[in-house]
Amino acid sequence: MPTKMKNAFPDPPFRDPAWRAFGDEVSDVTVLAPKDWARFRAGLKQVGRRHEGRVPSASLHRYIAKTAFFCAAHWGQTPRVVRGALRAYLKHPLDTTMYSYTAAEYWQWAFKVSPADLPAAESMLAEVREYLPSLDDHERRNTEGLLAFLERQRG
Repeated sequence: MPTKMKNAFPDPPFRDPAWRAFGDEVSDVTVLAPKDWARFRAGLKQVGRRHEGRVPSASLHRYIAKTAFFCAAHWGQTPRVVRGALRAYLKHPLDTTMYSYTAAEYWQWAFKVSPADLPAAESMLAEVREYLPSLDDHERRNTEGLLAFLERQRG
């Protein structure tokens, strides 16, 4: 297993009304990400405070960190913002699938926005390639497809 990966703990099921309400509020706040990053981050913190104690704290913090990273990378935020969001997200336990998606999103952002970050992104993808043999057939095919997609983008 890659050095940055930890055993992930399960989030509450989506049918849990408190978890669903939390997810819906986070989703509502994401509309701010491309327009007003500061208000987006403040909104995520407010949602976290409102739902603290209603949903498992570790899941809440991981979900907020995940949302911040994926929005930062997707909307082409600055290297400082994306690196900070990635560091915060990688502090949480991630399963192999989420680590793969995170590495791919980081690589795509680095390729488009910050070539200086490509070596770090490539290192994450190398970790993904290392754990391919340990995946079940379905996960391995999906992950290989993700890696092939990134290769095509590279050109």
